[in-house]
Amino acid sequence: MRFIFAILALLATSAHAEPQPYLQRPTVSFRALKGSDPKPVNPKVRYVGGYELVAKGTSELVGLSDLHVSPDGDRLKVEAVSDFGIMARFELTPDGKGDYLDSPLEIDPLLDPQGRRLTDKNEADAEGLTTDPVSGNRYISFEGHQRVITFPHDLLSGPGEVVPLGGLPVFPFNQGMEGVTYIQDPRGDALLIGVEAGGFWRCGLALNTCMEIHGPATPGFLYMMTSLAVVDYGDPRRDHDILGLYRYYDPITGPRNVLRLLHLEGDTLTVVSNLVKITPPLPVDNFEGVSAIKTATGYRIFLVSDSVKADGMSKLLIFDWMP
Repeated sequence: MRFIFAILALLATSAHAEPQPYLQRPTVSFRALKGSDPKPVNPKVRYVGGYELVAKGTSELVGLSDLHVSPDGDRLKVEAVSDFGIMARFELTPDGKGDYLDSPLEIDPLLDPQGRRLTDKNEADAEGLTTDPVSGNRYISFEGHQRVITFPHDLLSGPGEVVPLGGLPVFPFNQGMEGVTYIQDPRGDALLIGVEAGGFWRCGLALNTCMEIHGPATPGFLYMMTSLAVVDYGDPRRDHDILGLYRYYDPITGPRNVLRLLHLEGDTLTVVSNLVKITPPLPVDNFEGVSAIKTATGYRIFLVSDSVKADGMSKLLIFDWMP
């Protein structure tokens, strides 16, 4: 009898319980990954470390497809876009012990030209992110409904605007515009677009016209383009050097990646060298985004993954390159 009364009391308490709002702002912590790179493919590149991104207070830090890293005093500001139509923003602040402090995490929904959130997967599948180094405006390529949308420096100030690019073919479904990077050029600024199914297009922004350019083959069988990023807009020797990230996956060996240094000269893109090959014992995952910042000795390179695991937690790998 006492047991029955206890159960009834519990049910009564539950029936009157009020839902509690989650008051804590979202944060992200950086869980260090095990793994090393004892035999780097390029002696000028050194593996610094890797982290799993552990979000609290939100479930939207998943499906990351590309990132942009920029210096901000003694910390770094990171922006990343996802397959689900969001922009995630967080900071990398050194903790003085070789890792990073927990960071506030902002999740901004990407808005279409009518100011509506991109909720349908076919509309929201953001794959490439690049920034105009002068205006700070962002250009984001989408793979489902194929298009490029530009967003103002402050995403909250208004909806995006579709860039009316002419001359692009319709790419195969789910193998479209994975890589995009902003090109500064005396002939006129442009977007360089790398397609997962193969090929490169240069889209001039003055007339919004695109043309296919000569580009290299992939690093090997089943490798596909995932990201492009200009190395250094502030150095005329490097503003047409481009990091090109490729991925490979099969269910037996798992994911693999190759990071290349490319160079754009006119309408021809060539391979300068291979920089990184991500295989065990490095932490492996579906790395889809690359960004670089200048350091005192060269460049620091960041790679972000769209996790292949069910938990959805992305990985961040960091390398130092001394060219």
